[in-house]
Amino acid sequence: MCYVTKASVGGRLRIPGSAHKTKKKLNLKGHFDELVRMNKVMLPRPRAAILLSILALIAFSSISFEVRASSLEIIQGKIAQFLKRPGIRSADWGIEIVDPTDNQVVLSLNPDKTFKPASVVKVITTATALEKLGSDFKFRTGAYADGEIKPDGTLAGNLILVGRGDPNLMDPVGDLLPKPTLEELAEKVRALGIRRITGDVVGDNSYFDFNTHSNGWTTQDLKSVYGAPISALSINDNVLWLSARPTQPNQRISVSIEPQTSYFHVRNLGVTGSRKARRTLYARSIPGTRTVVVSGVLPISHRGYWQSVILEKPAEAVATLFKDELVRNGIGVDGTVRVLQYGDMPQEAKRRWTLLAEHQSPPLVKALEIINKRSNNLHAEMLLRTLGAEFAGAGTDEAGLKVVRDFLVEAGIESSHVRLNDGSGLSRDNIVTPRFQTSLLLFLSTRPYFDLFLSTLSVSGTDGTLKHRLASEPLRGTIHAKTGTLNGVASLSGYMTTRSGRNLVFSIFANNFRASVGRIRKTIDEICALFVNLY
Repeated sequence: MCYVTKASVGGRLRIPGSAHKTKKKLNLKGHFDELVRMNKVMLPRPRAAILLSILALIAFSSISFEVRASSLEIIQGKIAQFLKRPGIRSADWGIEIVDPTDNQVVLSLNPDKTFKPASVVKVITTATALEKLGSDFKFRTGAYADGEIKPDGTLAGNLILVGRGDPNLMDPVGDLLPKPTLEELAEKVRALGIRRITGDVVGDNSYFDFNTHSNGWTTQDLKSVYGAPISALSINDNVLWLSARPTQPNQRISVSIEPQTSYFHVRNLGVTGSRKARRTLYARSIPGTRTVVVSGVLPISHRGYWQSVILEKPAEAVATLFKDELVRNGIGVDGTVRVLQYGDMPQEAKRRWTLLAEHQSPPLVKALEIINKRSNNLHAEMLLRTLGAEFAGAGTDEAGLKVVRDFLVEAGIESSHVRLNDGSGLSRDNIVTPRFQTSLLLFLSTRPYFDLFLSTLSVSGTDGTLKHRLASEPLRGTIHAKTGTLNGVASLSGYMTTRSGRNLVFSIFANNFRASVGRIRKTIDEICALFVNLY
């Protein structure tokens, strides 16, 4: 096995057991001549043939080992050079690469040191979900009646939309759902003959607790799309997409929103400017209100402008969207929209509700593809809380993380140095070690669902967050991995197949670097490329 220490990075990396030794070159012709002589003189032909095959295999295996050992020394020398580059050498590096064929660690640098993993944490969350929930698990979102349905089609009471953590009530990829979930449920309610609701449309958000963010998230995270609020009732990644187009000079611009909803009031103060005007257009939501203000100038020569606005109260927005769908389907609603939060109503009171319609999501593995390939933070956090709700009695971060820890113990993965605060990796308080991460990947490779898990990871030069990385031949398609990026953090962890056909498991972490994240990623990719091409 090859272990690289921090001190050895600046020098030549060696293979233990092979350093300072020169192996004798094998003379295959001599081996075969001797075997032929033995076959003719000493042994019966069948036994000699068997011995010939065995010795030939040993000879070829010896050559294969020497070639791999030589290649590994070349790889190690080049990696040492990579890590000595200005800006690169000041980073904290952690690497472990394992050849599972013979369980050999072929490269190891600070394997037990702790690192911030960023989105590589999603591997832990999605692995736990596959193990615990199963690949065929489906999220259920239901419409319930709290009241009597009269013969004339009147629901004398409230209609409750119960959310259970489905992150894809709207189709984020275009081929996941035959139609949006809320539209489907509204049509099913109408099909039951309901034409009027005397009460309210209630969004039941109590499957998760009321904390909309996780520990260790920064103020900037909370203002960004990638840190959108966590909610059991979520839609469109809990952001509103606003698009604007120019009209005529000095006239109001054209504004539209997605999803279309009565929840928001858009104040359009934007003006179309001349061709030479500078774009100053910007949209902002007024805190504590449902008002979005669009102001500034959009040049007439501009093709368009798009901006996201975070949904501060996702469950309320989802319930309003459901009410809009009911009205579009000819169902009148006398009441208003309101939300039930965690702890607002005892479970006993909910038992009198009557299920009217239910939507079941596609199998879990489809949701995991979005989490791992697109590195969707909100979906990962929703999955963590779903684990808590299903297996630990509460849709909280703490309950979900307990399920994760229990899984790691059951899997026999050493995790005493691991600290997890969320399910997405956005928290700066998460820490893992390269050895832990690689051990988890090795465990997953033995599970019956491994092929499904592998399909959720980004593929080099093909899709997800690796679509534009390691894209040249012969690297394209050779690596299935999860990326991770935060300020001062870059990571890559997964599986690679070398040109010689060997499969490797790897985890590479870089923390506290001064170089640009682009240079760090390039170094990580160069390390992977060396193994793909030379090992």
